[in-house]
Amino acid sequence: MWLKRCAALTIAALIGVATSSPARAMGGPSRDSWLRAEIQNLVNADGVPGVVAVTNHDGRPVRRMSVGLADIPGDRAMRPNDRFRIASVTKTFVATVALQLVTEHRLSLDQPIAGLLPEPVPHADQITVRELLDHTSGLFDYSNDPRFHPGATYTPAQLIALGVEHSPYFPPGTGFYYSSTNYIVLGEIVHQVTGHAIQDEVRTRLIQPLHLSSTTFPTATTVAPRQARGYVFAAPLPPRSGPALDATTRTSAGAAGAAAAMVSTGDDVDRFLGALLGGRLFSQHLLIEMKRPTAGADAFFAAAGMPGIGYGLGLTIASTPCGTAYGSLGDIDGYTSSVMQLGHRRVALLINTNSLQPSLRHQTLSIAEQELCRAR
Repeated sequence: MWLKRCAALTIAALIGVATSSPARAMGGPSRDSWLRAEIQNLVNADGVPGVVAVTNHDGRPVRRMSVGLADIPGDRAMRPNDRFRIASVTKTFVATVALQLVTEHRLSLDQPIAGLLPEPVPHADQITVRELLDHTSGLFDYSNDPRFHPGATYTPAQLIALGVEHSPYFPPGTGFYYSSTNYIVLGEIVHQVTGHAIQDEVRTRLIQPLHLSSTTFPTATTVAPRQARGYVFAAPLPPRSGPALDATTRTSAGAAGAAAAMVSTGDDVDRFLGALLGGRLFSQHLLIEMKRPTAGADAFFAAAGMPGIGYGLGLTIASTPCGTAYGSLGDIDGYTSSVMQLGHRRVALLINTNSLQPSLRHQTLSIAEQELCRAR
């Protein structure tokens, strides 16, 4: 479900965009003016409701920026600290917890998952933890089941059952298919190994130690304080035509689960990625494994119209004109979220719509590449 709109989230993942929060805007006025103009154009010309962006250089926050509206009927301006549903950025949090368990020798990357969870999974004796993390298990994506309803409430066991009722895409380890079922299964494995729900493990291992005070992992479908409303449109933007339909809660927390349920801000996802890629969350050896490109992922994304995109262990890998960027991407009804790092520069972007047509995705990619590649 969150890959079917992956063109939006993957290319949008590389965006660095902006209007400013003066107390934190430390860059030169010419760059601020350029970014502000580019983001304002996303709102004025392309019809995006609102955008938040955070940029970070050498561990220093450089800009916190916002344009447009967080609530269209209420005419509420977007603020840099507004919250968004971050969708598949959740997967990177879950992958991080799984790799911490590997560091603690409670899991092994190449161990079969048979016996690690109560739900029946076909070929569990052949599927490994690594193959869940890098989407090479072959497990059918539960959101592609015609009976799946994103607004309904599901347990992880019910989501897994939807996925495993279908034949796998391929035998384990022989292909790549981005399937959210992999991360629902990972969440259940974490639960079985630790005795705690994946939401609790993310909270105690990542949210609290990193002081991600605006990040939550809800199990019920609620609207967080200072959360921007999420919108969808009858046709992809631009041009904008017809009403903005409020999709803030159209996908339930239960339907998203360990694949896509988290809520956060630009500041928090920036801090998380900095800690992750800075080697603060698990061993350097496992960080190298996390960043290793998965065979077949680049071809999969190229076929979806996204050349230059690859995937590691819960981590997106993007080729840019000035090097390889790593990060995480998310797309869910009403929201597109992303955070990427190249060298010592990071860009986080959150948009309160996922109704983006290819031309707009390429436009935002260009903005991102320029921001990530620009000389200090």
